[in-house]
Amino acid sequence: MSVLAHGNATSRGVEEDILVPLLARLANISALLDSNASPSDPTDGQAPPPPIPASSAAEDAKLRARCRALLEKVRRDMVQLERVFRRIDDAEKRIRYSFDPVEQHLDDALQHEPPDAARIHAGLLAVDAGVGSIKAGIREAYNIPCDDDGGAGGESSTTSPSQLQVSAPGTATVMTKRVGEIRHGPQMSHLRLAVGGFEARLRGCVLCLAAFPEGAVIKKRMLLHWWVAEGFVPSADEGKSRFDELIAKGIIIPAGPTTALCSTVHRCTVRPWMRDLLVSVARRNGFLELNFGDVEFAHRACLRGGKAQQAAGFSAAVRAIYNIGQKYVELNERWFAGKKELRVLQLGQWREFSTAQQIASPMDSHIEISGVERFRDMESCKNLRYVSFRGISRIESLPNSIGKLRQLQVLDLRACHNLEELGQGITKLDRLEYLDLSECHLLVGIPKGLGQLTRLEILKGFVIANSNSRDFCHLNELTKLERLRKLGIVIGKMAVPMEDEFLKLGEFKSLESLRISWGVLSSAKNGVVTEPSPRHSVETMMYALPPNLKKLDLHCFPLADFEQWVRPTGVRKLYIRGGKLETLGDYENSWETEVLRLRFLSNLQYDDARLHRLFKKLKNTEIHECPYFTRGNSDVVMCGKTYTRRRRARDVRRAAERAAQARQEIDEPVKIDTSG
Repeated sequence: MSVLAHGNATSRGVEEDILVPLLARLANISALLDSNASPSDPTDGQAPPPPIPASSAAEDAKLRARCRALLEKVRRDMVQLERVFRRIDDAEKRIRYSFDPVEQHLDDALQHEPPDAARIHAGLLAVDAGVGSIKAGIREAYNIPCDDDGGAGGESSTTSPSQLQVSAPGTATVMTKRVGEIRHGPQMSHLRLAVGGFEARLRGCVLCLAAFPEGAVIKKRMLLHWWVAEGFVPSADEGKSRFDELIAKGIIIPAGPTTALCSTVHRCTVRPWMRDLLVSVARRNGFLELNFGDVEFAHRACLRGGKAQQAAGFSAAVRAIYNIGQKYVELNERWFAGKKELRVLQLGQWREFSTAQQIASPMDSHIEISGVERFRDMESCKNLRYVSFRGISRIESLPNSIGKLRQLQVLDLRACHNLEELGQGITKLDRLEYLDLSECHLLVGIPKGLGQLTRLEILKGFVIANSNSRDFCHLNELTKLERLRKLGIVIGKMAVPMEDEFLKLGEFKSLESLRISWGVLSSAKNGVVTEPSPRHSVETMMYALPPNLKKLDLHCFPLADFEQWVRPTGVRKLYIRGGKLETLGDYENSWETEVLRLRFLSNLQYDDARLHRLFKKLKNTEIHECPYFTRGNSDVVMCGKTYTRRRRARDVRRAAERAAQARQEIDEPVKIDTSG
């Protein structure tokens, strides 16, 4: 829910959850009065109510008439209240929109290095004017005084309920007009001109944001893929700089959890009024089409549900097809025919869902495609650069014709749970830079020849296959990938690696991030990680690590003693999730780890003192669901919070105080302390 939607939840909730049901009940009472049956007659087999004094028919008719008059008065009052709450919604929206420029002025005043007193003064003047305008709006809408006159005599500035008055009915028109003035007035017109005046590539980056729903949390990686594919930025690194620029300009704001373990912004959202502006500009410039049935001439089309747009087909000049909310996609012969300008094909899931969310509501992340045989027609889309089938079911294999997409740079197949084979066509994508095969649990191997993709920088979900097979790729072939920076390896239950296969990791000179998962199940359910069935050959294999490795992520680690494995001496970030690990060892030399994350290690028997003797450069630590880990005096991040001995003592003391108070006030209502 967006900030704006959250702000209006109270007044809108009163209207929808209270007033509407009450009006329905009034309608039922009216029907009862108009019926011929007496209200005292038993119905539905229920016992009759207590008898009432008898009255003549004339008196009963008069009483019913008075009831109808009173009923009509109550109904009119409730209808009026319904209109009042709608005006309150408008007033809240207007006031909340007014805070955005104030926030922007404050951000501008803080961003100048070195500090410039003149600029700060100008910014504060703008902030003061904005706050004054907000106060005036509150006074006009609610008749609440916002000025502090010093309060001689110590009078409280809190307004009593009787003082809070809703403005006269005519003010509703004024407020609605004011909202329109804000959205379509000089300030928004200025912003609209500013966005329209951006350099073409920057404007393209900004207008892509209009595709996503209000309040949506958007992952940076997905934006970078789109921007690079359309040529708005030449590379992912340039896209990251552009992303930071949009944050600095206030067009997007950081979103998602921020922890001490990672300070980089990976997700963003767009303010509601800014999204309104971007949608307006995108439609006016013909950049993006958001409506259901108007995609025949669109350069960029969004799938938002329904089949009308699919039946109509897409323009031959379409450059991007982005699935925003379509759960079931039906492919036909018109989907890819003649789409020579198509660069972005995002049919998969763009939202992020945690494991808990997927378990609770599996259909929320589900996307199903019928007519998957039409993927062979993609070969006509010669300019495709970004293809995402993330999370789509029914895809069992990729057609060999995919090898004709010689411009393809990004292929995202994450969580395609029915995918069994990739086909040799993938080995011909010589411009491919990003390949994600994570959570494709039915894959038994990667086609031989992947080492020919010399531009590959990120490879996730590489499956270690049977060493006796000649059809699958092995790690020794990947040593040819001199640009490879991130690698994810899956060692499945049936994996039979070559004797020296993992020693080849020492030859990956450019690799900075490595993830190794033992077994196909690496997710935690109910706080317990499902252990794989380890093979003896995998446990006793010799390992080496890349010489320039900075981040190491291990899932379902199969050994009890970390000293039995290779020592990650130069690694700055070490993450271990699940497995049989019992001890990290006691050697104290050459560790460079600064960030340590230990999660779901039910057998780990270690303590904070040994941890800090081993990792002398440690800055941030997260210990989650490790029941036998003993915590000492040092700060340790527990489930995202810093938990110290002093804080534990304070919490124990507060709990004791609350218990004592509860015993003293046992005859009084319980008072809940919400200060913590």
